[in-house]
Amino acid sequence: MTPFRSKMNRFLFRNRDKGIKNLMLYIAITNVIVYGLNAISSGTPYFYNLLCFDFDRLFSGEVWRLFTFVSCYLTELNSPLLGLISLFFYYWCWTVLEQYWGTFRCNLFYLSGIVLTDLAAIMIGLVAKAELGSFGTVLASGISAKYINLSLLLAVATILPDQLIHIYFVIPVKMKWLAWLDLVLTLYGIIKWVWMLIRAQAFYFSLFLVLLVPLVAIINYLILFGKEAAAILPDSIRYHPTRKSWKRKVTQGTIYSDAGTARHAGSAKRDSARFRCTVCGRTELTHPRLEFRYCSKCAGYRCYCEEHIQNHVHITE
Repeated sequence: MTPFRSKMNRFLFRNRDKGIKNLMLYIAITNVIVYGLNAISSGTPYFYNLLCFDFDRLFSGEVWRLFTFVSCYLTELNSPLLGLISLFFYYWCWTVLEQYWGTFRCNLFYLSGIVLTDLAAIMIGLVAKAELGSFGTVLASGISAKYINLSLLLAVATILPDQLIHIYFVIPVKMKWLAWLDLVLTLYGIIKWVWMLIRAQAFYFSLFLVLLVPLVAIINYLILFGKEAAAILPDSIRYHPTRKSWKRKVTQGTIYSDAGTARHAGSAKRDSARFRCTVCGRTELTHPRLEFRYCSKCAGYRCYCEEHIQNHVHITE
């Protein structure tokens, strides 16, 4: 961990209780209110037009649109039922993050996502207006909170990769699988957009800048997590043995040949480990270069490796 990140983590920890508690709950309620007011209006989405991101009106002085566009997420979806379910899911993600990070870091994470999305939208609008005229402002006005909310999923999947949730309250799935699906769909959308521009021979720089919208949410996630973002990767990638590490484990007796007696000896040695990470199960025998520490905030004597000592949900029971 770099000195800067270490200082930042200490600062965030000291101020963990500052900020707006349950911010995602207020955002979800605002989304429902905006959707309801638009539904009862006489065919004109007045409140949506008042709060959504509009490039021209933003530069006319309506600066509140830099933040209020997150309250239009539900209105922009085709299915309000799926939108309500997704808002409930994002609120659950928020409660997990707030318990783990504290209120201040959660607020900072969401706010930085909004600010980066605003900057990307403004950049798109300025370049597109110069290249495409009035159509460019329409291109920049299609910004929503979709990818900002999806970054909450990535954050929770990094902290609790094996946490089971039930899609539509029925289908069990691990958080890391949802995160992988999110990243695959995002990558598919980027490739599809680029391929469409190539086929149409629309080689305008502003049209390619649209790809910044999904990317800034991922960048925001990477900035706050740093190396800890590797926890979202499959274990086969994270712990794939290199040639040197493989030889070292063979020498130390932690990896044996196919002989049955050797396997039993290896398992016996692993079971005699003094330190075992509560999250990933690694020990000082299987990973000699790792450092292990006990968490003073968890109930009992809970041991964690250096990757998870500051990246786990505290066990209180």
